[in-house]
Amino acid sequence: MKQRTLWGGIIALFLLALTTTAAWAAPLVQDETPGDVLWITLAPLIAIATFVERVLEVFWDRWETRGIWPNRAGVPDTSAPRYIVFKRMASQWLGTAVAIAVIGLTNVRLFRLLGFDVLFSNLLLFTSNVGGIFDQFTVGTLIDWLLTAGIIGWGGTELVHGIIEGLVRGRNLWKEMREVQAGQRSMLETRLFNEYVAPELEKRGVSVSSLRNLFQTLNSVGVSPDALMSSLTMGQVDKLLTELSAKPETAPAVQAIRTFLEGIPPEKQPEIPNILALLTPTQRRRFLGG
Repeated sequence: MKQRTLWGGIIALFLLALTTTAAWAAPLVQDETPGDVLWITLAPLIAIATFVERVLEVFWDRWETRGIWPNRAGVPDTSAPRYIVFKRMASQWLGTAVAIAVIGLTNVRLFRLLGFDVLFSNLLLFTSNVGGIFDQFTVGTLIDWLLTAGIIGWGGTELVHGIIEGLVRGRNLWKEMREVQAGQRSMLETRLFNEYVAPELEKRGVSVSSLRNLFQTLNSVGVSPDALMSSLTMGQVDKLLTELSAKPETAPAVQAIRTFLEGIPPEKQPEIPNILALLTPTQRRRFLGG
């Protein structure tokens, strides 16, 4: 039991690291896959592992009973240390053999279910028209077949459960880490805005509330705030106001821009776009709405 638990921990740790690495590079859709989907996806492995254990139980019951094939001599002392060691080792190899047969019939392979490409997956050995595992049979298929059978044969349902639980915990842990990182990033962005951007704007006579109201007004009439920022940088605000005044639907933006620029020294106006350039478009929409 200790040996099985040790191997189970090692393999589960390996698969957990593999899943975490894949989650780092995979699309967001995979990160948000619920844990129960993994259980459903890998449920056939549990079924096969359970079947293998039942087959072994039936086999050893017959083996240890006297007068029954395949061992009519039976086993006089099933608690003998040598017999226990023999039974454990034989169970692992017999379980692997049964698992190889069942996986060959069902094509239920661990890494295939998880969507991972095994080494040499593109190296085709042969293909057939019988379906299942023997269609497009590659070296990767063979490796996946043997690894899955070995996990089931040497670990049984306990190890399979441990692997799935490890994968689910790894997925949940990864999701929590992403949420924590997103929260930390949000806090840093808020700190940047409140402790640097907003004070720098106020030094130039710009309040955050007035800038936010201006952006909302511009957006409501279909004028991009970037157009205003560009005109401030180039010193062409009057040209922009003339263009906006020519269209009745954008006339409200003219009054909003003039009201906003009142009290801001002309030499300070070109500095406003430079300060807002410290924010990404997403951050600017978040804090200013435009």
